[in-house]
Amino acid sequence: MYSNIRAAVVGSINMDLILRADKIPQAGENLLGTDYGYSNGGKGANQAIGLSRLGAATKLIGKVADDANGQKLLENLKNNNVDVSGVSTSGSQTGLAAIILDGEGNNRIIVYEGANAEIDAASAAEHITDDIDLLLVQFEISEEVVTECVNRAIEQNIITVVDCGPAKPFELEKIQGVTIISPNESETEMLTGVFPKDEESVLEASKILMERSKAKYVVLKLGSRGCSVWDGECLRLMPAYKSKVVDTTAAGDCFTAAMALEYFHSGDIYAACDMGNKAGSISVSRMGAQASMPTVEDISKI
Repeated sequence: MYSNIRAAVVGSINMDLILRADKIPQAGENLLGTDYGYSNGGKGANQAIGLSRLGAATKLIGKVADDANGQKLLENLKNNNVDVSGVSTSGSQTGLAAIILDGEGNNRIIVYEGANAEIDAASAAEHITDDIDLLLVQFEISEEVVTECVNRAIEQNIITVVDCGPAKPFELEKIQGVTIISPNESETEMLTGVFPKDEESVLEASKILMERSKAKYVVLKLGSRGCSVWDGECLRLMPAYKSKVVDTTAAGDCFTAAMALEYFHSGDIYAACDMGNKAGSISVSRMGAQASMPTVEDISKI
């Protein structure tokens, strides 16, 4: 279905340390955990594997260290048919994310950037060539790298999808003309000062994001409420598909990958967001970040 699409992702590559407990601890509170483990992660790597699982020819541009975690992460990417020729190595440490999961699958995440902070903007942008159909970027790397790569893609008329995670200030005016800009609720509040709690605030925030980024579409990821689409004239709310929530880690990355591919495939933003909602509903029903990414066959069963 998407096998003829050539996608590139510029983004982070992390090892995830996942700690599980019945609830999230408060400040100063000590809790006994129920389990822990390591998992391959990073928003860039998650989205690259999400794209590859759905059949796209996918290249990842990023950085890891020459350490045990870096080697494991690269091996996993290769095993998932991701082209890692754009991944360089550094003398520091590979990025690490500490993820705390509560009994309902909700998470809190702290990220140590490590080698991700050392990606060179000019070198990364050299990989954005006119044989690419689709570019995905996130904010888990530097603003300079995102800006350089996005503008290179826009110059070459490449469909460009900007995932605004994690939540941090970003000068969206530097990447005007992107195809789709897609923050979640907390990221929306960070970038606009408006938390999208209802239809009125969703519209207000979407208008601000479009004004700042000049995006063709603003797609807000609204968690269990699904997503919204603003095209400058019409706001549409698209409810999530029901599923048993086990782990919400990387659900947004899963949504973004599926949405981006379907948008390139069909040119229909609503079909794209519906595909993203379907993929996300599968992701939250599975443990792990990259392990939760569905195939086209999985999605077709919904």
